[in-house]
Amino acid sequence: MTGEEKWAAILENEKQCASRIALEVIDKPVLALWMILIPVFFVFYFWQLKRYSNGLRDFTKNFLITREKSLQLAYEELPAADTPHVDEIVEQAADLTEKQKKLYRRWVEVLVCHYHRLLLVDGDSYEELVRNHYKKKSNFLLAMNQLNISEKQFNRELFPQDTTAGSVQSVVTAMEQAVEKERKKEANLIFS
Repeated sequence: MTGEEKWAAILENEKQCASRIALEVIDKPVLALWMILIPVFFVFYFWQLKRYSNGLRDFTKNFLITREKSLQLAYEELPAADTPHVDEIVEQAADLTEKQKKLYRRWVEVLVCHYHRLLLVDGDSYEELVRNHYKKKSNFLLAMNQLNISEKQFNRELFPQDTTAGSVQSVVTAMEQAVEKERKKEANLIFS
């Protein structure tokens, strides 16, 4: 695969992963039998279903923003050194405090390094890129754990635990758990 094909394969994997995570994080409305019998509630159900569909799309889009920027930077820096130049991405997050920027920078660096490593190895699919770089399931899981930790640290700084952020915190926690679950499932599939 060419560098551009590897970039596309990695991005497609991230999009699929984001879609699966969205399905776990966002609650789908449930159609009850009585809703079918009362037309106004049936219409309301379809309105909720439309909101759900838009929510999945928006979640996936927002989930991918930093990942896409990091992948693009990794691709642009091929075959540069191991230290990514993430300043441009970090500076785009102008509303962050200095501590938040520091944690965001760390997460972006880990993402860029991961993508950069995948872009440097040979392979005909995303799965082959992962196998060819990480060699063993445990190595891949360690890298994914680093990604998860750096993202969690950034999230925790964005959403401090207090009573006013309870619902936001529960969504962030559900998202983090879904990411971990998805990466473990991915590792099992790739290294089976």
